[in-house]
Amino acid sequence: MAVVHTIPPELLSLAFSSVYGDSAEGASSLLTRTSYELLDLLLVCRRWNDIVCQTPELWKTVYVAHDPDAPSRAQTYASRAGYLGLDIVVTSMTKDLSTENCGIAFEHLIVSHSHRLRSITLPFSTNHIWDALSAPLPSLSSFTCAPISSYDERFLTRMSPGTFHMNTPKLQRLVLHHHAMTFLGEEWPSLRHLEYLRCDGYEEWLWGVLGASQQTLETLVLGHPLDTLVMQPLQSLFGRITITPCTSLSNLTSLKIVGMEDADWNTLRFAEMPVLECLTLELDFFPDPEGQPGLLSTFEGLRYLSLATSFADDIEQALEYLLQFTPNITSLTVTDKSEKHGADEGHLIGPLLVPSWELSEGPSFCPHLEEISLLGISTPTTKIKELVDLRLPHLRKLKVHGGWWDEGSWERKANKAQDQALLEWLHEKVELIGLIGWWDELVG
Repeated sequence: MAVVHTIPPELLSLAFSSVYGDSAEGASSLLTRTSYELLDLLLVCRRWNDIVCQTPELWKTVYVAHDPDAPSRAQTYASRAGYLGLDIVVTSMTKDLSTENCGIAFEHLIVSHSHRLRSITLPFSTNHIWDALSAPLPSLSSFTCAPISSYDERFLTRMSPGTFHMNTPKLQRLVLHHHAMTFLGEEWPSLRHLEYLRCDGYEEWLWGVLGASQQTLETLVLGHPLDTLVMQPLQSLFGRITITPCTSLSNLTSLKIVGMEDADWNTLRFAEMPVLECLTLELDFFPDPEGQPGLLSTFEGLRYLSLATSFADDIEQALEYLLQFTPNITSLTVTDKSEKHGADEGHLIGPLLVPSWELSEGPSFCPHLEEISLLGISTPTTKIKELVDLRLPHLRKLKVHGGWWDEGSWERKANKAQDQALLEWLHEKVELIGLIGWWDELVG
């Protein structure tokens, strides 16, 4: 400690801030932190305690817990943060906790520091919290209300949608689970990031937000694993509201759809997305390509495509259909967790092996693919060699992670030397991840 004591307090303050400050953005990173972590510094010695207490950067994230000391501790954090903007994080519920203390602490923070609040992160909602949120929040840029534990989910389901109003003119990031928000004077915010994790029954509200944000929205996540997605206006739950039709999400670069089914690819048809770069579809069931009402728009700017399913037996057809409209992607990930294709190894790779009829060589779909990940199903090395042969020199990285193995179909001992030679050849051509050698990866 003698050497440490010679370090100027300004340098110690910077060091503490780099370790314990908010180095990562986003609500998920804040939720991994705790209100007690600064004790590691506060209890070292009096000098460190004084430096920590006088470093506002360390106190700007206020963790609202559920114990009786939560209100006073939250005010201490806000006071020591000086004039910096505040990020409020309400901690998750457990079985024996009450929401009363955190509700009081949250209300006091809103009343005393509403002009300083930059972000609010809630794992659940209560009437006490929503009443506090009716205050004007002129600096709030991020709001998250999504459960972490099953107890959070229980509290969320007690609230009925549309019962709270917010005045947040600078809101840019909104993450909601199941609920909706109404805004003062129908002044819908112009969001940059929207995650609506359970949108069934609230389509009218969703259309209002999308209409107001269609010039600014950059990231959109929609759906819920138990819901069928319907992307069209339905009867409003909020009476007469004025919405701007959403026709083009002109700045949207990332779209993620999670749900049971996306009928007729409605989530890719409801608006134009001219600059979309990243598309992720995690669906239980994919639409039948034969029954589509019309062709999709071509996503010329799309670079990353990811498809995943836990139940569908038609992911190969969905992939082949989508590849027609994503000609310029450079990264593709296909994940099949259905366990329906154990006897049909390599079914995910089929559409990628179709040669071009117009060119003397090269693939028919997505000739510029640089990275391919085939996850959840076993893929024979001979088909992988065929894939690499067809897609060189563009293909640089290949990730293969098998699912169910059928020992008999591989003729393991007879093909060991041949597959080992293929494996060495593949390693020379591309960066190969996950494929070690099928004789070494036999399950059981």
